[in-house]
Amino acid sequence: MILLTLHQNEERPARSTSKRGAESGARAALVTGSSRGIGRGIAQRLAQDGALVALHYGSRETAAKETAEGMGEAGGKAFAIGAQLGVPGDAEALFAAFDAELAAYGAELGLDVLVNNATISLPGHIGEATEEEFGRTIAINTKAPFLWITGQRIDVTGGSML
Repeated sequence: MILLTLHQNEERPARSTSKRGAESGARAALVTGSSRGIGRGIAQRLAQDGALVALHYGSRETAAKETAEGMGEAGGKAFAIGAQLGVPGDAEALFAAFDAELAAYGAELGLDVLVNNATISLPGHIGEATEEEFGRTIAINTKAPFLWITGQRIDVTGGSML
């Protein structure tokens, strides 16, 4: 899992706390693979702490939407976005959906916290895996977040990574 806390670069418009609520210090967060398990727990905590949270899912749409709804009922702000990772155009699809939902909330565009929790495992024993299965694992677990950063969609200058 990768956690990035980000600082915006000069090219992004300056954020003001007025749209997100100066009293809460709310931030925009994206948690990939957050429809269940550890990702859901992290997303829930971020919302509890005042962040506007995007719950990313690859195939578990119902679980992600139920989680977002539950977070809303608990007083948090969250929305679900679906995007397949590890395929051509995945970053564009993920961040287009993220930006559209931020706009729907009336929030300024930009990402403050990224938790890359989306991963897959090889089916069965590694000696039984096909090259295609191995490639998909690398594409989702490693290549997708690498491309988000090197594609300049995410500016980690001045941020931190855990």
